[in-house]
Amino acid sequence: MKTWMKLIVPLLIGALAACTDPDTGPVTVTPKTVTVKAGEKTTFSASVKDAKDPRVLWSVEGGDSHGTISSSGIYTAPAEAGTYTVVATNAVDTSKKDTATVKVAAVPTPTVIVKVTPEVVTIGQGTVTDLTAEVSGSSITAVQWSVEGGDENGTVSSTGRYTAPNKPGTFTVTATSVADPTKKGSATVTVEPVVVGEVKVTVSPTSATTTWDGTVQLTAEVTGTNNLAVQWSVEGGDANGYVSSTGVYRAPSKTGSFTVTATSVADPTKKATATVRVDPVVVETVVVTVSPKTGTVAQDAAFSLSAQVTGTNNPAVLWSVEGGDDNGTVSSTGVYRAPRRAGTFTVTATSVADPTKSDSATLTVDPVVGPTVAVSVTPKTATVEQGAVVNLTAEVTGTSVVAVTWAVEGGSANGTVTSSGAYTAPNKPGTYTVTATSVADASKKDSAIITVPVAGTVKYVDPTGTGWRLVRNASLSSGNTLVLDLVGPTGQSGRGADLTLGLDAATASWSTVDGSEYVANGGYDLGAAPQLLKSAVKGSTLSVGVYQKGAPAHAYTGALLSVALTVKATAETPAGTVVPLNVLKAHALPASGSLQAINVAVGTITTAQ
Repeated sequence: MKTWMKLIVPLLIGALAACTDPDTGPVTVTPKTVTVKAGEKTTFSASVKDAKDPRVLWSVEGGDSHGTISSSGIYTAPAEAGTYTVVATNAVDTSKKDTATVKVAAVPTPTVIVKVTPEVVTIGQGTVTDLTAEVSGSSITAVQWSVEGGDENGTVSSTGRYTAPNKPGTFTVTATSVADPTKKGSATVTVEPVVVGEVKVTVSPTSATTTWDGTVQLTAEVTGTNNLAVQWSVEGGDANGYVSSTGVYRAPSKTGSFTVTATSVADPTKKATATVRVDPVVVETVVVTVSPKTGTVAQDAAFSLSAQVTGTNNPAVLWSVEGGDDNGTVSSTGVYRAPRRAGTFTVTATSVADPTKSDSATLTVDPVVGPTVAVSVTPKTATVEQGAVVNLTAEVTGTSVVAVTWAVEGGSANGTVTSSGAYTAPNKPGTYTVTATSVADASKKDSAIITVPVAGTVKYVDPTGTGWRLVRNASLSSGNTLVLDLVGPTGQSGRGADLTLGLDAATASWSTVDGSEYVANGGYDLGAAPQLLKSAVKGSTLSVGVYQKGAPAHAYTGALLSVALTVKATAETPAGTVVPLNVLKAHALPASGSLQAINVAVGTITTAQ
């Protein structure tokens, strides 16, 4: 019996093991060969023949540098081209496996191409032509312009404006890709010799009339040479006005007759002039009317006056009290504060537009008889937006009854006020009077003047291009104030820049950037004082400059300097009004070389609600 057991037990164990182990058949991978581009994905499948457990283990020969494969057979090609092997191994019997071959093709690199337009051009000596460069095959479209042979063969700006030399010849202007400096395009410029007969310059018109800060467009015709360029100038310098390179003359803020000259570039001995007469701004007869003309007020009490100005679009007045502060004071809004003595006093409103025009009111300050009731409203003036609330308070002295009644002059159309003095402005611009009247003595009252300004903002559309330009500073601009940043050409650098800008005084005026200066440095290393930063406003003309000393040239990235202007968004300048802004002069000091004139692009300014 024991001998039989020793024989049968091993056979039973072997049979049991054969029944519990799964089948472990061969593995087949599909597809066997595949071609993909670098970084692309492809999917493989694997089958295990006659297996109860069909699982396989995926891998890539050589590791992750030859690509990766997920547990579901998704293969991701590496960045490097080559031939790689994908392996599927039976999960139960690792001796059983199959492979597939992956051919990874390199992704072709796009070829950068630079094309200059026009490729061939003919111009005269000292004249200019604008070239453009189109870059394909790269997202970086910037180029570096240069003239073969250097400045003696002409100069080219960062925007492709080529200025011919004062000599004939054929010259090559090249645009080099910033993305790939081995790629470039060129234009061939033929500068013709000057054909000189009897050079003659004619300016048109020969005489013109404008007003302070007005403009006149002059044109110059040159005959006797194929070089038609002229140099414009104003006799006596900038104090007598400015003239642009295109002949636009801007008058100074003074009257007189001024001479503008056009001088031939081909023959500087030949020139012609125009005489521009500058007259003062003509307005209608200004009339000032003060209301009321007379009044009675208690000592140290307040009395509100108003002034209407006709014949000009400037309604501002200057208030004054005859005899000075001893006879009382008057605020900029016409609120008269009586002195602590009796008498008759004159309060005058004088037109800002025409100081020879004024009108007056005669106010009688009563002597004190017993306790005098007085009402004082705080604040006396306020400026709020449409629909906004301003809390007014009224102090009553001279009586134990301190209650007041509040009222809005003109009724609810001009706003509402609660019994506690909370005034809600109407949904319309204007100047409104809110009055507190003593309950104890209804003849005693005081008022607050609330101004709801005309709602308005300013809109600015940045210029296009990659050269010198003025762009809106979104973080500093607000309401009717527009802050503009000067930005330079990409890839260049320099040590400073200056601008002379002109506005239309009727629609805008210059503002300080930081509360004290009309210019803010944005990108130059000014170092310790004295700093080379300047700004000045003359009429509607702004002159600013920022230059650095002894510091490395600053790359033209971001804002280099900033200026600010405020648009007069009033009823006289409704939404959609275009506000002119002109660059009269502009210079930059490049990283190497001397100061040079630059062309600065300006966007479009319009008023908006």
